[in-house]
Parts: sequence; C-alpha cells; structure tokens
Amino acid sequence: MRRSLVLLVAAGALVAGCSGTKNGTASSEPSYTTGAGSSSASSGSSGSAPKVSNPLKTSSIESDACAALSAAKRSELGLGEGERGTTSAGPGCSLFAADEKLNQIDISPVLANKNGLSDVYDTKANDEYFEPTEVSGYPAVYAASLDHRKNGKCGLFVGVTDQLAVNILVQYDRGPGASDPCPVALKVGEAMIQTLKEG
Repeated sequence: MRRSLVLLVAAGALVAGCSGTKNGTASSEPSYTTGAGSSSASSGSSGSAPKVSNPLKTSSIESDACAALSAAKRSELGLGEGERGTTSAGPGCSLFAADEKLNQIDISPVLANKNGLSDVYDTKANDEYFEPTEVSGYPAVYAASLDHRKNGKCGLFVGVTDQLAVNILVQYDRGPGASDPCPVALKVGEAMIQTLKEG
C-alpha cells in the first residue's frame, strides 16, 4: 500500500530535528521530501481526515507564509514581524516572541502534499503522538514522529482546505510555553484562521 511519507518527514524534521539552538536562535529548517518519488507519494491518500466544510482562500500564504498572521494578530500574540524563508515544500515563516528571542514559531503551508490533512492522517501509525482536534471549527491534529512536548516543542497541522494543511511548529525555550507548548500552537492556529477569513 502506498503511503504518504512527506508529512511524516516534515513533522519529524520540524519537531525532532529542532532540538538545539544556533547563535541564540532555534534551528528549524524542515525537510519535506523523502527522496525520489516522494512528490507522487501523496496520490495514495486514503482521505481519512475530516473534510474542510468552509475552505479558506489560501493564495496569500501559498506565496508568503508570513501572511498567515495579520499585524494585529502578531501584536496580540506578542510576536515580531516574521522572517520569510523557503523550504522544499514552499514558503515558510519564522516568528519570534518580542520579549524572548529563544521562543520561536514556524508556519509552513505544506504545498508538497496535495491531500491536505489526509496526508498527515495517512502517516499517523509512525507518530509518537497523534491527537485530532479542531481549530476554530477547522480540522487539525497535533502530531510528530517524536514527542518533545515536555521540551517546549509542539507540532500542529491545520486543514485550511481539503488540499492544503498548514504546519505550525512551536519551539519555546523559556516561559510557560516551554513546559506546555501546544496551547501556544492552538492560539496561533486560531489567529491564522481569523486572518485568512478576513482576507
């Protein structure tokens, strides 16, 4: 049976591969591909994730991941403007807490997968944690191949359309989020949904 491994690698690389810091900044360059043939791996998706009943307009985040949060939402969350980057899956955005540069949030629309959240569900047997949830009425799941939540790292995938999931990775070294990072990811997800709804 063909299974999508791209999201598994993304979750593992983002959550497991970001265990250290470099010059005071968490290192989070994700790897979204598994090598030859990975680009077609997602075609075998079982479609097991809940459907997105109200798909959001995603053109802004497909070209600029930092557009996932409006300036007002960043301010509410105590985050800076964001640093744009590119991964093998598409654009990425790294945001840092305004009062603590060791606290980082990465937002990455996973363009390399074409079946949205279902591609994450297809790899759940390989995850140390896989916890379905909702973010402002949109299907989501906390998931990663390695569980580092007690170390300030939490991965959240949010289905914004049936074809696109957005990965939110929290990497907090200090403050309350360092011992309980998933509520931080949830707040960022809620802010992203609101930003995309407002267009």
